[in-house]
Amino acid sequence: MILAAASLWSTIGVASVYSGAPLLASLIRSVAAAAAVMPVYRAFNKAAVAAGVSLGFLFGIYSTAAAVAGVGLAAFLLYTAPLWTAVFSLAFGESPGRLGLAGLGMISAAVAIAMIDAASGGASILGVALGLASGASYGAYISIARLFSRAGMSRDVSYGALPYATIVTVPLFLFSISRGLAVMPSQFMTPLAAGVYLGIFCTVVPYRLFSLGVSRLRATLAAILATLEPVLAAVWGYVFLGQVPNPYEYAIYTLITAALIISSLEAR
Repeated sequence: MILAAASLWSTIGVASVYSGAPLLASLIRSVAAAAAVMPVYRAFNKAAVAAGVSLGFLFGIYSTAAAVAGVGLAAFLLYTAPLWTAVFSLAFGESPGRLGLAGLGMISAAVAIAMIDAASGGASILGVALGLASGASYGAYISIARLFSRAGMSRDVSYGALPYATIVTVPLFLFSISRGLAVMPSQFMTPLAAGVYLGIFCTVVPYRLFSLGVSRLRATLAAILATLEPVLAAVWGYVFLGQVPNPYEYAIYTLITAALIISSLEAR
């Protein structure tokens, strides 16, 4: 179940690129996901709203990063989330252990390499910035989810949060219109199909699969298996879009994968 969830998540970047309008696809994603979960579970509290807002930023920024930076690089920069989670968690009185610090050091090195890659013209500066921003939004969501899950509100910060993602995705799309990036009506069907796919098969279904998988496996093993997502995303970027990583990006992929595995071991 964990591998199935990671495999579905790995297709987010390719679907966003094929949509031709990542922010519109993100908006439709949030609406489709909300429509699917609201008949099953509803929540109106600060946990659901806070988690939903962070998911809204994640949906919009990550999809745009995949289109600008490339699917593989965007996916791995998304997984700089542990670095941002550690920063956010300091406010909650938490601090990482030795393995966690080692993992954070590797992620920091990967971020530095990404910046060098962008400065040398090998990667888009905007794409790297968006990728790091998506990692920060993912890290914020993880921190919020952990905080409220300890209070027994795990469903509020998962399915209950999805309807509130529109608080962010709607303004982001309206901003794209103001910048002249809106799609024409004749092009609407492609982002519509991509958005529905993202909402159902990259949000609702994998969230459920992952939660079921975690309930049957140790958290450490589940986290390690989930690292398949950025690896597969890079593969899909090469297969479907012809995106070949440069040497800097191979180094980034290696460092972040190793960091995720090492950090996961600390959960033991």
